[in-house]
Amino acid sequence: MLQSSGLARINRILLFLILISITLYFGREAFVLITFSGLLAMLLAPISRSLEKHGISRVISSMVSVLIFVAAATVVILLLSAQIASIGKEMPQIISKFQDSVSDLQSWMNNNLGITSEQIKDHTSGALSNAGSLLTGLLKGTIGFIGGFVIVLVFTFLFILQRDKYENFVVMLYREEEREDAKNMIEKISKVAQQYLAGKLVAVVIIAILYIIGFSVIGLKDGLLLAAIAAIAAIIPYVGTLIGGLAPFFIALLMGSINQSFWVVIIILVVNVIDHYLIEPYIVGGSINISPFFAIFILILGGVVWGIPGIILFLPLLGILKIVFENVEGLSPYAYLIGDQRDESASEKFWERMLGLFKRRKKK
Repeated sequence: MLQSSGLARINRILLFLILISITLYFGREAFVLITFSGLLAMLLAPISRSLEKHGISRVISSMVSVLIFVAAATVVILLLSAQIASIGKEMPQIISKFQDSVSDLQSWMNNNLGITSEQIKDHTSGALSNAGSLLTGLLKGTIGFIGGFVIVLVFTFLFILQRDKYENFVVMLYREEEREDAKNMIEKISKVAQQYLAGKLVAVVIIAILYIIGFSVIGLKDGLLLAAIAAIAAIIPYVGTLIGGLAPFFIALLMGSINQSFWVVIIILVVNVIDHYLIEPYIVGGSINISPFFAIFILILGGVVWGIPGIILFLPLLGILKIVFENVEGLSPYAYLIGDQRDESASEKFWERMLGLFKRRKKK
């Protein structure tokens, strides 16, 4: 039986978790921006360090690192905008096909379920009347996204510029004899964040290439844009590839044929299998070394607390928290609990093999 001191400790832990959850939920707008900025700064910090080794000042190197990210994001947005403009020209045809599909569905429901078109209109009139508010919300969301993006860039620049200050602050929290361990912990956290984010970027590129090849083979219209949408959705762990596949499926159903939409489903399933069994474990998943149960649990929790940003951010945050648990006295059992207890992650083995292959070719 647990002693009173043990129960008191469990109560303190539960109370702490409740307070953290409440704080994260009500302060999500600020915490999401700060978290995105911090992870992005960890990803771009090696670029800044590389530039500083060549004699470039910290201010200039930090600014160049952020500008490189902005340039890459701008190229992606311009490519997507060109494809979106192409789809915009076909929008009347898409709407017409959609209306025809709705009419066919109404006829089927009337003939098979006894639901008349008037009943359907009664249930959908409220949704149609809210179209104006939906457009207003979309406009506000776009303005909010642009404002948030600018804030993230500013925070990222400041984090890279003053990274030594934040690292020294964490080290100063430890006793003199423990500060070397604290530095090692910070290095591990930076490595995990860099590996995860870089792995996600590589995964998105690979998935986009697979979708482009598949959609080109079946002749899907606007395959480049649809492949990009499906690939970007893969940022969401586990379910991203399936969610991203909805857009090309519906476009194939409306603008193509039943046969083409069938092949789109096959392509989505094949890419999903490749993502789950090759890309995630060998390129992305192993870098954070979290057990499948807690990985899925933290995705659900992230969605409840922060929505879509939480689904994206909570998994790397849990990986960082695991490293903290490993390096704080008394918390190592929690690191053992959420970890998957592998001696060496599959992703590390994969990258070591790739680097070894590259070195052998270089020697030749």
